[in-house]
Amino acid sequence: MRSPWRESRGRRAGWFGLILAVFVAHALFGMRVGSGLIGWNTSAHARRIDVTFAHKMQPATLPPAAPAPAAAAPRTAHAVRASSVSVPAASAPHPLETAALARSHAQLHERALALAAHGAESGPAAAAAAATVPAPAASVSRTTGISLVAGGGVSAPPPADSASQAIAGPERPAFEWPPSTRLAYTLTGERGAGRHIYGKAVVEWRREGSRYQVGFDIHISPLIDQHMYSEGRITENGLSPSHYDESFSVLFATPRNRRVEFGDTDVLLDNGQRVFKLEQTQDGASQFVQFVWMFYNNPEWLRPGFVVHIPLALPNNLRRWSYQVVGTERLDLAFGAIDAVHLKPLLDGPRRPNEYPFDIWTAPSLQYLPVQILVRVDEQTWALLSLDDLPFQAAGERPPPPPPRSNPFPPPPANGER
Repeated sequence: MRSPWRESRGRRAGWFGLILAVFVAHALFGMRVGSGLIGWNTSAHARRIDVTFAHKMQPATLPPAAPAPAAAAPRTAHAVRASSVSVPAASAPHPLETAALARSHAQLHERALALAAHGAESGPAAAAAAATVPAPAASVSRTTGISLVAGGGVSAPPPADSASQAIAGPERPAFEWPPSTRLAYTLTGERGAGRHIYGKAVVEWRREGSRYQVGFDIHISPLIDQHMYSEGRITENGLSPSHYDESFSVLFATPRNRRVEFGDTDVLLDNGQRVFKLEQTQDGASQFVQFVWMFYNNPEWLRPGFVVHIPLALPNNLRRWSYQVVGTERLDLAFGAIDAVHLKPLLDGPRRPNEYPFDIWTAPSLQYLPVQILVRVDEQTWALLSLDDLPFQAAGERPPPPPPRSNPFPPPPANGER
């Protein structure tokens, strides 16, 4: 082959142009690989939490789930504090009670006992009034959310017998946040009629004391990359984001970046609008880990027909999103079959710009982590993310215990039998 230096001036210029193009392509590719690291090139003020994902998480063997009530009206679950909701005079019975309800119930019972003690002096009316007030339950179910009936009120405590059956015995073990965890997904789908897409996705949960970071990285071969990043604090009410940003890029185009900043009482959206912060508001990345906290503390929410609400701050709006529990499904994934609970989004109207509702399958035997996610862009465009291996977790961090049964005690004998 003849040396390019011996070529004519035009051919030498062509060679130099080719070398320069290769150099630029390698440089851009290196930047693209670097931006794929979760937390890199997204949040300028955050120090990435360093962890080593050392071992695979193994599914926990769970006892059979407690049967659902024979005839239960549709209920909805709001992850809000007790102090923010009013209690109606009459509601359908439900096994959950908050501490505030328990205290007020105990006060009513003490007043009833006082009436009964003076029943002889006050007549049979006082004794009858005392008899109508049930005794308070011995303990309150460990839950940080409140179950609301469809009309929007808190459900009233059940009768004494059923309440003691539902919440008697030792308390449910306190929730422990999962150790730093990495989940890898295979992405398949369609982009328009007959145009298949393939890619990879990674979700990383990193924690350090009360500080957390969540990254969600999606790559669709060979053109599209999307990064979502959330950071904040771990609180008694779940995750409390302080900052969220996302970027979307196509091939070598400049990424489109958007961000959301969280204050104590308000949220600054990417469009410059400042809105009121709802209780336990999450962002596009933290919501997946918040579901873990919600379902561990409230496993009874995962019954078919139940509706779960979560406030979500997106770059251009903040509102509650609703998900209905479809039921438990057996999924055949790359690492084997696993039972997961399917949650389907409930839309309150046409899809808004840059909003992509998703179905989620959460696996109780894998600490309620999402094992499958279906993202719908429109009727002809969708993407399915399926977990391609068991999650990897950090060494030296103690994982939470397997989720126990919500009601491990047998029902009392019928008709006084022993």
